[in-house]
Amino acid sequence: MSISINQTRRSSLKQLLLSNPLLVSVMGIALLCIAGGILLTLPVSNTANNITPPLIAFFTATSAVSTTGLTLVTTATYWTPFGQAIICALIFLGGLGLVVSVMFTFWIMGNNLTLPDRLLVRTAIATEQLGDLSRLLRNIVLLDIIITITGALLLIIPFCHYADQTITLWQSLFHSVSAFNTAGFDIVGPTGLIPFHNNIILLTILTVEAVLGAISFSVLMESSKIIHFNHLSLNTKLVLVTSVIVYILATLSILINESYIGTTFSNLSIGDKIFTSLYNGISASTTTGFSTIDFSQVTIQTLIVTSVIMFIGGATGSTAGGIKINTFAVLVITFYSTLKGKNDVEIFGRKIDSIQIKQALAVFLISLTVTVCGMMLIMASNPDIPFEQILFEVISAFGTVGLSSGALVNFSTFSQIVITVLMFIGRVTPISIIMVLSHPKKNPLYRYPKEYIRLG
Repeated sequence: MSISINQTRRSSLKQLLLSNPLLVSVMGIALLCIAGGILLTLPVSNTANNITPPLIAFFTATSAVSTTGLTLVTTATYWTPFGQAIICALIFLGGLGLVVSVMFTFWIMGNNLTLPDRLLVRTAIATEQLGDLSRLLRNIVLLDIIITITGALLLIIPFCHYADQTITLWQSLFHSVSAFNTAGFDIVGPTGLIPFHNNIILLTILTVEAVLGAISFSVLMESSKIIHFNHLSLNTKLVLVTSVIVYILATLSILINESYIGTTFSNLSIGDKIFTSLYNGISASTTTGFSTIDFSQVTIQTLIVTSVIMFIGGATGSTAGGIKINTFAVLVITFYSTLKGKNDVEIFGRKIDSIQIKQALAVFLISLTVTVCGMMLIMASNPDIPFEQILFEVISAFGTVGLSSGALVNFSTFSQIVITVLMFIGRVTPISIIMVLSHPKKNPLYRYPKEYIRLG
Protein backbone atom coordinates (compact mmCIF):
# COMPACT_ATOMS: atom_id res chain seq x y z
CA MET A 1 0.00 0.00 0.00
CA SER A 2 2.79 2.44 0.98
CA ILE A 3 4.65 1.58 -2.25
CA SER A 4 1.56 2.48 -4.25
CA ILE A 5 1.21 5.80 -2.39
CA ASN A 6 4.88 6.68 -2.96
CA GLN A 7 4.59 5.81 -6.65
CA THR A 8 1.49 8.02 -6.90
CA ARG A 9 3.31 10.92 -5.24
CA ARG A 10 6.31 10.54 -7.53
CA SER A 11 3.99 10.36 -10.53
CA SER A 12 2.16 13.50 -9.38
CA LEU A 13 5.45 15.37 -8.84
CA LYS A 14 6.73 14.26 -12.24
CA GLN A 15 3.49 15.37 -13.87
CA LEU A 16 3.71 18.75 -12.12
CA LEU A 17 7.25 19.32 -13.34
CA LEU A 18 6.53 18.16 -16.87
CA SER A 19 3.50 20.42 -17.10
CA ASN A 20 5.35 23.51 -15.89
CA PRO A 21 8.59 24.38 -17.71
CA LEU A 22 8.90 27.65 -15.77
CA LEU A 23 8.84 25.81 -12.44
CA VAL A 24 11.46 23.36 -13.72
CA SER A 25 13.73 26.18 -14.85
CA VAL A 26 13.53 28.13 -11.57
CA MET A 27 14.00 24.97 -9.51
CA GLY A 28 16.92 23.94 -11.71
CA ILE A 29 18.73 27.25 -11.27
CA ALA A 30 18.04 27.21 -7.51
CA LEU A 31 19.35 23.65 -7.11
CA LEU A 32 22.44 24.58 -9.11
CA CYS A 33 23.11 27.47 -6.70
CA ILE A 34 22.65 25.20 -3.70
CA ALA A 35 24.87 22.44 -5.11
CA GLY A 36 27.56 24.94 -6.03
CA GLY A 37 27.40 26.56 -2.61
CA ILE A 38 27.80 23.21 -0.88
CA LEU A 39 30.83 22.32 -3.01
CA LEU A 40 32.43 25.69 -2.35
CA THR A 41 32.09 25.25 1.42
CA LEU A 42 34.43 22.24 1.29
CA PRO A 43 37.97 22.83 2.63
CA VAL A 44 39.43 21.66 -0.69
CA SER A 45 37.77 24.64 -2.41
CA ASN A 46 39.68 27.40 -0.62
CA THR A 47 43.38 28.05 -0.10
CA ALA A 48 43.04 28.20 3.69
CA ASN A 49 41.91 24.54 3.65
CA ASN A 50 39.09 25.38 6.06
CA ILE A 51 35.32 25.23 5.71
CA THR A 52 34.29 28.28 3.70
CA PRO A 53 31.78 30.54 5.51
CA PRO A 54 28.33 29.74 4.08
CA LEU A 55 27.63 33.36 3.11
CA ILE A 56 30.79 33.54 0.98
CA ALA A 57 30.18 30.10 -0.56
CA PHE A 58 26.53 30.62 -1.50
CA PHE A 59 27.07 34.25 -2.51
CA THR A 60 29.81 33.14 -4.91
CA ALA A 61 27.78 30.19 -6.22
CA THR A 62 24.74 32.38 -6.88
CA SER A 63 26.93 35.00 -8.52
CA ALA A 64 28.44 32.33 -10.79
CA VAL A 65 25.15 30.63 -11.73
CA SER A 66 23.49 34.00 -12.39
CA THR A 67 26.63 34.99 -14.39
CA THR A 68 26.99 38.15 -12.30
CA GLY A 69 30.58 38.28 -11.12
CA LEU A 70 30.15 40.08 -7.81
CA THR A 71 32.41 38.59 -5.14
CA LEU A 72 33.09 39.01 -1.43
CA VAL A 73 36.62 37.55 -1.78
CA THR A 74 39.31 37.64 -4.44
CA THR A 75 38.68 34.71 -6.79
CA ALA A 76 42.35 34.42 -7.80
CA THR A 77 43.72 34.06 -4.27
CA TYR A 78 40.87 32.78 -2.09
CA TRP A 79 39.82 29.77 -4.15
CA THR A 80 41.97 26.78 -5.03
CA PRO A 81 42.06 25.42 -8.61
CA PHE A 82 39.28 23.04 -7.52
CA GLY A 83 37.18 25.93 -6.25
CA GLN A 84 37.86 27.93 -9.40
CA ALA A 85 36.87 24.91 -11.50
CA ILE A 86 33.55 24.71 -9.62
CA ILE A 87 32.95 28.42 -10.29
CA CYS A 88 33.83 27.95 -13.97
CA ALA A 89 31.39 25.04 -14.28
CA LEU A 90 28.63 27.01 -12.57
CA ILE A 91 29.19 29.93 -14.96
CA PHE A 92 28.99 27.64 -17.99
CA LEU A 93 25.82 25.90 -16.82
CA GLY A 94 24.20 29.14 -15.67
CA GLY A 95 25.05 30.83 -18.95
CA LEU A 96 23.14 28.26 -20.98
CA GLY A 97 19.98 29.81 -19.62
CA LEU A 98 16.84 28.84 -17.79
CA VAL A 99 14.81 27.62 -20.72
CA VAL A 100 17.69 25.57 -22.11
CA SER A 101 17.67 23.66 -18.82
CA VAL A 102 13.95 23.02 -19.30
CA MET A 103 14.53 21.78 -22.83
CA PHE A 104 17.36 19.59 -21.60
CA THR A 105 15.13 18.09 -18.92
CA PHE A 106 12.43 17.18 -21.40
CA TRP A 107 15.00 15.86 -23.84
CA ILE A 108 16.63 13.57 -21.25
CA MET A 109 13.28 12.29 -19.98
CA GLY A 110 12.10 11.57 -23.51
CA ASN A 111 8.97 13.68 -23.08
CA ASN A 112 7.64 15.85 -25.88
CA LEU A 113 6.69 19.43 -25.14
CA THR A 114 3.09 20.48 -25.67
CA LEU A 115 2.34 23.35 -28.04
CA PRO A 116 1.84 25.92 -25.21
CA ASP A 117 5.13 24.80 -23.67
CA ARG A 118 6.88 25.13 -27.02
CA LEU A 119 5.54 28.67 -27.29
CA LEU A 120 6.96 29.47 -23.86
CA VAL A 121 10.36 28.07 -24.79
CA ARG A 122 10.33 29.94 -28.08
CA THR A 123 9.53 33.21 -26.33
CA ALA A 124 12.23 32.71 -23.72
CA ILE A 125 15.08 32.09 -26.14
CA ALA A 126 13.82 34.57 -28.72
CA THR A 127 13.48 32.13 -31.60
CA GLU A 128 10.75 31.43 -34.15
CA GLN A 129 11.40 27.68 -34.17
CA LEU A 130 8.72 25.43 -32.74
CA GLY A 131 9.75 21.98 -33.94
CA ASP A 132 12.76 19.83 -33.12
CA LEU A 133 13.70 21.69 -29.94
CA SER A 134 16.18 18.98 -28.98
CA ARG A 135 18.17 19.78 -32.12
CA LEU A 136 18.05 23.47 -31.25
CA LEU A 137 19.37 22.60 -27.79
CA ARG A 138 22.29 20.71 -29.26
CA ASN A 139 23.07 23.61 -31.59
CA ILE A 140 23.04 26.10 -28.71
CA VAL A 141 25.33 23.97 -26.56
CA LEU A 142 27.62 23.30 -29.53
CA LEU A 143 27.78 27.01 -30.38
CA ASP A 144 28.58 27.82 -26.76
CA ILE A 145 31.42 25.28 -26.70
CA ILE A 146 32.85 26.37 -30.07
CA ILE A 147 32.95 30.07 -29.14
CA THR A 148 34.36 29.31 -25.69
CA ILE A 149 37.16 27.08 -27.02
CA THR A 150 37.98 29.52 -29.80
CA GLY A 151 38.16 32.37 -27.31
CA ALA A 152 40.35 30.30 -24.99
CA LEU A 153 42.81 29.51 -27.80
CA LEU A 154 43.02 33.18 -28.74
CA LEU A 155 43.51 34.26 -25.13
CA ILE A 156 46.61 32.09 -24.88
CA ILE A 157 48.43 34.71 -26.98
CA PRO A 158 48.13 37.61 -24.51
CA PHE A 159 48.18 35.49 -21.34
CA CYS A 160 51.36 33.57 -22.25
CA HIS A 161 53.44 36.69 -21.53
CA TYR A 162 52.34 36.81 -17.89
CA ALA A 163 52.43 33.22 -16.62
CA ASP A 164 53.82 29.76 -17.31
CA GLN A 165 52.17 27.31 -19.72
CA THR A 166 49.90 25.47 -17.26
CA ILE A 167 48.54 28.63 -15.65
CA THR A 168 48.14 30.28 -19.06
CA LEU A 169 45.92 27.46 -20.35
CA TRP A 170 43.71 27.56 -17.26
CA GLN A 171 43.45 31.36 -17.26
CA SER A 172 42.59 31.36 -20.95
CA LEU A 173 39.81 28.80 -20.53
CA PHE A 174 38.41 30.37 -17.35
CA HIS A 175 38.28 33.89 -18.77
CA SER A 176 36.82 32.67 -22.06
CA VAL A 177 33.97 30.95 -20.21
CA SER A 178 33.51 34.01 -18.02
CA ALA A 179 33.53 36.45 -20.97
CA PHE A 180 31.14 34.62 -23.31
CA ASN A 181 28.73 33.95 -20.45
CA THR A 182 29.01 37.63 -19.42
CA ALA A 183 30.00 36.59 -15.89
CA GLY A 184 32.91 38.91 -15.11
CA PHE A 185 34.82 36.53 -12.83
CA ASP A 186 38.60 36.80 -13.21
CA ILE A 187 41.55 34.93 -11.71
CA VAL A 188 44.38 37.36 -12.48
CA GLY A 189 44.65 39.11 -9.13
CA PRO A 190 43.02 41.39 -6.53
CA THR A 191 42.73 44.36 -8.92
CA GLY A 192 41.20 42.33 -11.75
CA LEU A 193 41.93 43.47 -15.28
CA ILE A 194 42.94 47.01 -14.32
CA PRO A 195 46.66 46.24 -14.86
CA PHE A 196 45.76 45.09 -18.39
CA HIS A 197 44.06 48.36 -19.37
CA ASN A 198 46.45 48.89 -22.31
CA ASN A 199 46.51 45.26 -23.52
CA ILE A 200 44.43 45.77 -26.63
CA ILE A 201 44.62 42.14 -27.80
CA LEU A 202 43.40 40.68 -24.51
CA LEU A 203 40.60 43.20 -24.02
CA THR A 204 39.44 42.99 -27.64
CA ILE A 205 39.06 39.21 -27.43
CA LEU A 206 37.11 39.50 -24.17
CA THR A 207 34.92 42.24 -25.65
CA VAL A 208 34.08 40.26 -28.78
CA GLU A 209 33.17 37.20 -26.69
CA ALA A 210 31.02 39.32 -24.38
CA VAL A 211 29.15 40.89 -27.29
CA LEU A 212 28.54 37.47 -28.88
CA GLY A 213 27.20 36.18 -25.58
CA ALA A 214 25.01 39.24 -24.97
CA ILE A 215 23.19 39.38 -28.31
CA SER A 216 21.65 35.90 -27.79
CA PHE A 217 22.03 32.53 -29.46
CA SER A 218 19.12 33.10 -31.84
CA VAL A 219 20.58 36.37 -33.14
CA LEU A 220 23.97 34.70 -33.60
CA MET A 221 22.45 31.81 -35.54
CA GLU A 222 20.29 34.02 -37.73
CA SER A 223 23.08 36.51 -38.42
CA SER A 224 25.40 33.69 -39.48
CA LYS A 225 22.89 32.51 -42.10
CA ILE A 226 21.55 35.84 -43.40
CA ILE A 227 23.95 38.44 -44.74
CA HIS A 228 21.66 41.28 -45.85
CA PHE A 229 20.28 43.42 -43.00
CA ASN A 230 16.85 43.81 -44.60
CA HIS A 231 16.34 40.04 -44.60
CA LEU A 232 16.82 39.74 -40.84
CA SER A 233 13.87 39.30 -38.48
CA LEU A 234 12.59 42.33 -36.57
CA ASN A 235 13.90 40.91 -33.30
CA THR A 236 17.43 40.57 -34.67
CA LYS A 237 17.33 44.04 -36.23
CA LEU A 238 16.24 45.60 -32.95
CA VAL A 239 18.89 43.75 -30.94
CA LEU A 240 21.73 44.69 -33.28
CA VAL A 241 20.77 48.33 -33.84
CA THR A 242 19.80 49.09 -30.23
CA SER A 243 22.92 47.36 -28.88
CA VAL A 244 25.19 49.48 -31.08
CA ILE A 245 23.39 52.66 -30.02
CA VAL A 246 23.67 51.76 -26.33
CA TYR A 247 27.36 50.87 -26.74
CA ILE A 248 28.04 54.27 -28.31
CA LEU A 249 26.09 56.19 -25.66
CA ALA A 250 27.80 54.29 -22.85
CA THR A 251 31.23 54.97 -24.38
CA LEU A 252 30.56 58.70 -24.84
CA SER A 253 29.20 59.00 -21.31
CA ILE A 254 32.26 57.43 -19.68
CA LEU A 255 34.64 59.34 -21.96
CA ILE A 256 33.09 62.75 -21.28
CA ASN A 257 32.51 62.31 -17.56
CA GLU A 258 35.92 60.84 -16.76
CA SER A 259 37.87 63.11 -19.11
CA TYR A 260 36.34 66.46 -18.13
CA ILE A 261 34.83 65.89 -14.67
CA GLY A 262 36.67 62.96 -13.09
CA THR A 263 40.35 62.15 -12.70
CA THR A 264 40.55 58.46 -13.60
CA PHE A 265 41.66 59.31 -17.16
CA SER A 266 44.16 61.98 -16.17
CA ASN A 267 47.22 59.88 -17.07
CA LEU A 268 45.86 58.37 -20.28
CA SER A 269 46.41 59.46 -23.87
CA ILE A 270 43.49 60.38 -26.13
CA GLY A 271 43.59 56.96 -27.79
CA ASP A 272 43.70 55.14 -24.43
CA LYS A 273 40.79 57.24 -23.14
CA ILE A 274 38.63 56.29 -26.11
CA PHE A 275 39.53 52.59 -25.96
CA THR A 276 39.05 52.41 -22.19
CA SER A 277 35.68 54.14 -22.47
CA LEU A 278 34.61 51.81 -25.28
CA TYR A 279 35.72 48.68 -23.44
CA ASN A 280 34.08 49.56 -20.11
CA GLY A 281 30.94 50.87 -21.82
CA ILE A 282 30.48 47.57 -23.66
CA SER A 283 31.33 45.64 -20.50
CA ALA A 284 28.50 47.38 -18.65
CA SER A 285 26.08 47.13 -21.60
CA THR A 286 26.65 43.41 -22.06
CA THR A 287 26.48 42.93 -18.25
CA THR A 288 29.90 41.26 -18.39
CA GLY A 289 31.50 43.14 -15.52
CA PHE A 290 35.14 43.03 -16.63
CA SER A 291 36.48 46.52 -15.88
CA THR A 292 39.78 48.27 -16.44
CA ILE A 293 38.94 51.31 -14.32
CA ASP A 294 38.31 51.53 -10.59
CA PHE A 295 34.61 52.31 -10.25
CA SER A 296 35.17 53.38 -6.64
CA GLN A 297 37.05 56.38 -8.07
CA VAL A 298 34.76 57.41 -10.92
CA THR A 299 32.38 60.38 -10.87
CA ILE A 300 28.82 60.21 -9.59
CA GLN A 301 27.65 60.91 -13.14
CA THR A 302 29.48 57.84 -14.43
CA LEU A 303 28.01 55.67 -11.66
CA ILE A 304 24.46 56.79 -12.41
CA VAL A 305 24.71 56.52 -16.21
CA THR A 306 26.43 53.13 -15.94
CA SER A 307 23.65 52.00 -13.59
CA VAL A 308 21.09 52.83 -16.28
CA ILE A 309 23.12 50.95 -18.89
CA MET A 310 23.41 47.91 -16.60
CA PHE A 311 19.67 47.99 -15.91
CA ILE A 312 18.97 47.70 -19.66
CA GLY A 313 21.30 44.71 -20.11
CA GLY A 314 21.68 42.37 -23.08
CA ALA A 315 19.29 40.54 -25.41
CA THR A 316 16.52 38.11 -24.54
CA GLY A 317 17.73 34.52 -24.69
CA SER A 318 21.34 35.58 -24.14
CA THR A 319 23.75 35.02 -21.28
CA ALA A 320 23.36 38.67 -20.25
CA GLY A 321 21.07 40.12 -17.60
CA GLY A 322 19.02 43.29 -17.18
CA ILE A 323 15.50 43.98 -18.39
CA LYS A 324 16.87 43.08 -21.85
CA ILE A 325 17.71 45.27 -24.83
CA ASN A 326 14.59 43.98 -26.64
CA THR A 327 12.37 45.29 -23.84
CA PHE A 328 14.15 48.63 -23.82
CA ALA A 329 13.82 48.96 -27.61
CA VAL A 330 10.09 48.28 -27.52
CA LEU A 331 9.59 50.86 -24.76
CA VAL A 332 11.58 53.52 -26.63
CA ILE A 333 9.75 52.86 -29.91
CA THR A 334 6.41 53.00 -28.08
CA PHE A 335 7.39 56.30 -26.48
CA TYR A 336 8.41 57.76 -29.84
CA SER A 337 5.23 56.54 -31.55
CA THR A 338 3.13 58.09 -28.78
CA LEU A 339 4.88 61.44 -29.19
CA LYS A 340 4.27 61.28 -32.95
CA GLY A 341 0.57 60.55 -32.35
CA LYS A 342 0.66 57.20 -34.17
CA ASN A 343 -2.04 54.62 -33.54
CA ASP A 344 0.35 51.72 -34.13
CA VAL A 345 3.88 51.13 -32.86
CA GLU A 346 5.98 50.51 -35.97
CA ILE A 347 9.66 50.09 -36.79
CA PHE A 348 11.54 48.79 -39.86
CA GLY A 349 8.26 48.43 -41.74
CA ARG A 350 6.77 46.13 -39.09
CA LYS A 351 4.10 46.60 -36.42
CA ILE A 352 4.79 45.57 -32.82
CA ASP A 353 1.91 43.69 -31.22
CA SER A 354 0.17 45.51 -28.36
CA ILE A 355 0.54 42.41 -26.17
CA GLN A 356 4.33 42.65 -26.41
CA ILE A 357 4.20 46.32 -25.50
CA LYS A 358 2.30 45.39 -22.33
CA GLN A 359 4.83 42.64 -21.61
CA ALA A 360 7.73 45.08 -22.00
CA LEU A 361 6.03 47.54 -19.64
CA ALA A 362 5.38 44.76 -17.11
CA VAL A 363 9.02 43.64 -17.19
CA PHE A 364 10.21 47.22 -16.72
CA LEU A 365 7.86 48.04 -13.83
CA ILE A 366 8.39 44.77 -11.96
CA SER A 367 12.18 45.02 -12.39
CA LEU A 368 12.10 48.63 -11.22
CA THR A 369 10.02 47.64 -8.19
CA VAL A 370 12.42 44.85 -7.24
CA THR A 371 15.39 47.20 -7.61
CA VAL A 372 13.81 49.94 -5.49
CA CYS A 373 12.84 47.46 -2.77
CA GLY A 374 16.38 46.12 -2.70
CA MET A 375 17.77 49.64 -2.43
CA MET A 376 15.42 50.50 0.44
CA LEU A 377 16.46 47.42 2.41
CA ILE A 378 20.17 48.05 1.90
CA MET A 379 19.91 51.78 2.63
CA ALA A 380 18.18 51.01 5.92
CA SER A 381 20.95 48.56 6.84
CA ASN A 382 23.85 50.76 5.65
CA PRO A 383 22.95 54.42 6.35
CA ASP A 384 26.58 55.58 6.04
CA ILE A 385 27.09 54.39 2.45
CA PRO A 386 26.29 56.99 -0.27
CA PHE A 387 23.09 56.55 -2.27
CA GLU A 388 24.81 56.37 -5.66
CA GLN A 389 27.05 53.50 -4.51
CA ILE A 390 24.08 51.52 -3.18
CA LEU A 391 22.21 52.19 -6.43
CA PHE A 392 25.20 50.95 -8.41
CA GLU A 393 25.63 47.75 -6.38
CA VAL A 394 21.91 46.90 -6.42
CA ILE A 395 21.53 47.35 -10.17
CA SER A 396 24.80 45.50 -10.76
CA ALA A 397 23.36 42.58 -8.79
CA PHE A 398 19.88 42.62 -10.33
CA GLY A 399 21.28 43.16 -13.81
CA THR A 400 23.77 40.31 -13.18
CA VAL A 401 26.64 42.60 -14.18
CA GLY A 402 29.34 42.27 -11.54
CA LEU A 403 30.76 45.79 -11.58
CA SER A 404 31.29 47.20 -8.09
CA SER A 405 31.84 50.63 -6.64
CA GLY A 406 33.77 49.05 -3.77
CA ALA A 407 30.88 49.36 -1.34
CA LEU A 408 29.85 45.70 -1.42
CA VAL A 409 32.56 44.51 0.98
CA ASN A 410 31.41 47.16 3.47
CA PHE A 411 27.78 46.06 3.36
CA SER A 412 26.26 44.44 6.43
CA THR A 413 25.66 40.70 6.40
CA PHE A 414 21.96 41.34 5.87
CA SER A 415 22.69 43.55 2.85
CA GLN A 416 25.00 40.95 1.34
CA ILE A 417 22.20 38.41 1.67
CA VAL A 418 19.87 40.88 -0.09
CA ILE A 419 22.42 41.20 -2.90
CA THR A 420 22.52 37.39 -3.18
CA VAL A 421 18.74 37.27 -3.52
CA LEU A 422 18.80 40.10 -6.07
CA MET A 423 21.30 38.20 -8.23
CA PHE A 424 19.02 35.16 -8.25
CA ILE A 425 15.90 37.24 -8.93
CA GLY A 426 17.69 39.17 -11.65
CA ARG A 427 18.52 35.91 -13.39
CA VAL A 428 15.01 34.45 -13.33
CA THR A 429 12.59 37.38 -13.12
CA PRO A 430 12.58 39.10 -16.56
CA ILE A 431 12.30 35.89 -18.54
CA SER A 432 9.83 34.41 -16.04
CA ILE A 433 7.52 37.40 -16.48
CA ILE A 434 7.56 37.02 -20.24
CA MET A 435 6.95 33.27 -20.01
CA VAL A 436 3.97 33.76 -17.67
CA LEU A 437 2.47 36.55 -19.76
CA SER A 438 3.05 34.59 -22.98
CA HIS A 439 1.06 31.56 -21.80
CA PRO A 440 -2.08 31.20 -23.93
CA LYS A 441 -5.17 32.41 -22.07
CA LYS A 442 -8.84 32.13 -22.82
CA ASN A 443 -10.41 35.25 -24.27
CA PRO A 444 -13.43 36.51 -22.29
CA LEU A 445 -16.83 36.21 -23.89
CA TYR A 446 -17.61 39.86 -23.12
CA ARG A 447 -15.94 43.27 -23.15
CA TYR A 448 -16.52 46.27 -20.91
CA PRO A 449 -17.54 49.61 -22.43
CA LYS A 450 -14.71 52.03 -23.13
CA GLU A 451 -14.31 55.18 -21.06
CA TYR A 452 -11.51 57.79 -21.19
CA ILE A 453 -9.62 59.24 -18.22
CA ARG A 454 -7.75 62.54 -17.95
CA LEU A 455 -3.96 62.25 -18.27
CA GLY A 456 -1.23 64.83 -17.72
